[in-house]
Amino acid sequence: MIGGDDKAAGEPMTKTSTMKPFAPGDIFLGCTYLDDPNDDHAGEGRILQFDRDLVPKGTLYTEGTTHLVINLSFAPDGTLWAFDPFARAVVRVGRDGCQLPARDFGDRAWGSAVFGRDGSVFLCEYLKGSRPYQRGAMRLLEGTDVVGYGRIRRLAPDFSVMTEFDNETAPSLTGFHGVTHSAMHPGGGFIAYMTDLGMRVLRFDVVAGRQMPDLVTYPGGDDYVRRWTTGVAYLTDGTLLLLRGSFIDLIDESGRSLRTIPLDEYGYAMIRTCRDERYALTTNIFTGVMSKVDLAEGRIVRQIDTGFAKPFRSLAGVAEFFG
Repeated sequence: MIGGDDKAAGEPMTKTSTMKPFAPGDIFLGCTYLDDPNDDHAGEGRILQFDRDLVPKGTLYTEGTTHLVINLSFAPDGTLWAFDPFARAVVRVGRDGCQLPARDFGDRAWGSAVFGRDGSVFLCEYLKGSRPYQRGAMRLLEGTDVVGYGRIRRLAPDFSVMTEFDNETAPSLTGFHGVTHSAMHPGGGFIAYMTDLGMRVLRFDVVAGRQMPDLVTYPGGDDYVRRWTTGVAYLTDGTLLLLRGSFIDLIDESGRSLRTIPLDEYGYAMIRTCRDERYALTTNIFTGVMSKVDLAEGRIVRQIDTGFAKPFRSLAGVAEFFG
């Protein structure tokens, strides 16, 4: 097991935050220490830090979280954002490696963030519907019969609420997922997003405030088992990296598949581009492995094994600090 002071899955944990100031090329993994036999999403929130050579560098134990820490991303100012939708917690970490004081983003299950060129922040609601997760704690929104609405909310640079969009989501196989993965188009005009396993890559125009046609829609059914949509990330030329469980599909702006890159195992669920866009980082929640993929050669070139494989399914976020 790698990750600073931590022990292997199932062993006692030493809780000492050792995260260092961010350096260009550092890689961060959301890897919660699952320790609740009655809730397979619950545990001590952690963000693991590695240097550009994938050498362990530090660990942050997140405050205010109770379940999986997911969907890591960097804001333009270098702040690291992460989320715990079950606890309705938004985690922000400064460039010095210290968690910033909590802010009130509303009692909603935000699960990812993307950032506008004007300083806007777009929070995406991870949960939707009235069917809570049956193997753990998931509370309804106060005064409602739903866990969430699956909406996208736009915040001003000072985090005040500007608007909340009534965007579409795909049907959820679990019955409680909303917007689970999101990516801002490099032009800044729209967000590509998806519902986990939902077979659609949806788009929302954040300038006009309207739903756009899907980038891609798959029929689903038996032919698409284990070929579901599981993650999205954009290259600066507008190519979408669409993660599909065991491979990456490179999609052009018209929705056409350019080529696919096979991965080593099924279970990849999060993807981010690197500063050097020849590479992408993707995490496998079943094996606990982060893979660095050479997009030009179409192969995995480096890996980090966190030691948290199924049933300790906790590797649920990855991001590289560009500097």
